[in-house]
Amino acid sequence: MRLLWIAVPVLAWASPAVAADVSGDIGVVSDYRYRGVTLSRGHPAVQASLTLEHDSGLYASVWGSTLGHEEEIEADFTAGYSKDLSEAFNIDLSGSYFTYPTGGDEDYFEATAIATMTKGSASASLGFSYIPPQRATRDDEGDATGNGYLFGSVEYQLPKSPVTVRVGLGYERGAFDEVEHGKKFDWNIGAEMKLKPVRISVTYVGSNADRGAGDHHAIVASAFAEW
Repeated sequence: MRLLWIAVPVLAWASPAVAADVSGDIGVVSDYRYRGVTLSRGHPAVQASLTLEHDSGLYASVWGSTLGHEEEIEADFTAGYSKDLSEAFNIDLSGSYFTYPTGGDEDYFEATAIATMTKGSASASLGFSYIPPQRATRDDEGDATGNGYLFGSVEYQLPKSPVTVRVGLGYERGAFDEVEHGKKFDWNIGAEMKLKPVRISVTYVGSNADRGAGDHHAIVASAFAEW
């Protein structure tokens, strides 16, 4: 499975008949927070991505991050399809394979659908991700369950400014919700500034996950170079 996800962007890059754009970034975040929960144990993380986008709307990407310890990393492989149904409405369908080379049985697959409405400098997105029952979602008794994540965001680019403000909210239920009685929520609000080729941001991130009082919220800063 892992080789398949790697092969998608490699084959597309190798074919001269494919009209595609390649982009990427590399940078650092003060705390790698995923759906409100720290995955870098509150420590800074180095992250990088590479994306190949075809004119048809098909795309493939690889994304990676350190996880707080020298030998621990996460590498995600994604393939998807993005389509503008009108000037104001876009849909994005994708599948991602999350891998943790030093994590044993933690690798898993997730499918995601996102709808985005845009009007002028403002946009709003609503999406849903689903992880089907698999080895990484097994509980202590060995039973595998699914995981659903519903999320939305609103963003607005300030007039005549490189600054975009963004607000997001997520609701998770299932194998990964990390709340004693289920129903995990996460939220974020922040601002991002793009001064090509640099992108910097500051975001307040919070959740109700059961990981101790110190992990419920954080101010996360990031700086990335894009190409």
